[in-house]
This record gives sequence, C-alpha cells and structure tokens, in this order.
Amino acid sequence: MKLAALLMVIGTGAFAAESKPLRAVSGVEYLPFENLFEPPGAYDAVRRMVRMRLVAPQIANRAQFGFEVIEPDFQALCESEGLRIVAEFAPNAREIVVSVASEEVPFGESAPNVVQYFDLFTVEDGTCVWGGI
Repeated sequence: MKLAALLMVIGTGAFAAESKPLRAVSGVEYLPFENLFEPPGAYDAVRRMVRMRLVAPQIANRAQFGFEVIEPDFQALCESEGLRIVAEFAPNAREIVVSVASEEVPFGESAPNVVQYFDLFTVEDGTCVWGGI
C-alpha cells in the first residue's frame, strides 16, 4: 500500500483516503474528500456518526445538476460508500451524513460561492434510512 494512499488524523477524528471517483444515479462523479467521525478522536467502537464529505465540481452548474437532480445520489452514496466506511472504521455508528460540495471546503467554514448539499441517514439493519433533512 502506498504511504499516500492512507492518511489518518487521530486527533480530529478525520480520515481521508486516496480513492477512485464514485458515480451514482445522476452520473455525477464524486471525489472522496474526507471522512469525519464523531466523537472526534474516538476509537472505532465508540464512533457514533460518520460524516462522508465528497467533492463534485459538476454541481457548480446548478442549472444542470441542481439538488433535485442529485438528490437520489445521496441514498446511493450512503448505501454503497457510507455503509462500507461504517463497517471498516465505525462499526457502532448509527448516523451517516453525506455531504457534497463543488469545491473542497474545510469542515465548519463558510464558503458562500461554493455549492454545498448534505443529507442525514440513520443506519438501521445494515441499510441507510433517510433522516428527513
């Protein structure tokens, strides 16, 4: 495994991995940016939430890829990538937040010119159940 292929930041609960782009229902290409775990710094068994952060430059074109177009992608991304992350790094997590942005934005920072969407899912019986955000 290449050293650059895996980066863990234990102090913040962040995990980023070099990965292939993900494609979902809309055909938009999502690039994994980072995964954050809550509580921060907790070991795998204590992690209760996974924040899966993805970048998709295409969504900057809201006329072509507005929320109504990419909304089904959130469920698909949660089911495919989110549940895999839970299984590997946070086996007791009960919530997954899928977050997509047109550019990388540091967590918690405001970026008015960047298109950003997110959705919350509860992990129930090995599936993602939409949280109604």
